[in-house]
Amino acid sequence: MKRGLAVIALIAAPLLADDVYLRGGGRVTGEIVERSDDAVTVDIGGGTISVRTASIVRIEENVAPSQQYRERAAAISTGDAEAWRELARWARGEALATQASQAWSRVVAVLPDDEEANQALGRVRLDGRWVSEEESYLARGFIEFEGEWMTPGERQAILNDRLARDQADRQAETARLTAEQQATAEREAREEAERDAFLSGGLPQYGDPVNWGWGYGPVYWPTTPVDLGRPGRPATLPSGGRR
Repeated sequence: MKRGLAVIALIAAPLLADDVYLRGGGRVTGEIVERSDDAVTVDIGGGTISVRTASIVRIEENVAPSQQYRERAAAISTGDAEAWRELARWARGEALATQASQAWSRVVAVLPDDEEANQALGRVRLDGRWVSEEESYLARGFIEFEGEWMTPGERQAILNDRLARDQADRQAETARLTAEQQATAEREAREEAERDAFLSGGLPQYGDPVNWGWGYGPVYWPTTPVDLGRPGRPATLPSGGRR
């Protein structure tokens, strides 16, 4: 029943900006632009936010600055530059940038050379007339590059610097790869030389002592003694001798 009364109260309220207080202590401030049984949509200036009715504790009605601006602007005549100036200053103080710009434009429409209004609109004086900042830069030969205005020479200097850094990075990477390849080739050549040296030693022959790791092992038998006096012929052992 209480929820139903709250919904009725919300629906009956005028479409003004409000402070919408939420359960848990939160608050949404802005201009209510839409209502339903389930939610209230609030324009908070930079967008809208939808608040569930069940989450709302209460609403304190206030007139939002944007609503005040519309009401005040509607009461100013087109040619009243000072009234538009006053409204523009007020809107700027309320952080209503868009509305302030609209009001300053109204001032310039009446007083084209008004310094305060032109500066507020971001204009600069060039050759005795007020132009936009972009027009001023273009007229002086500037170009826009990556969000900044600069001379063509400054732009080229930036590009040249980037190109030099890119080339240095590529050269450093090439040198690193070359060093790695050279080290790999040297290691492979060394390993191949070690293999060749091992294989060129040959396998042990009969009669050669075999290295068992802790010293020479036994000689392979049988061995064939050679008579040094008659090369190529086996020596004759004394009778009773053993080979």
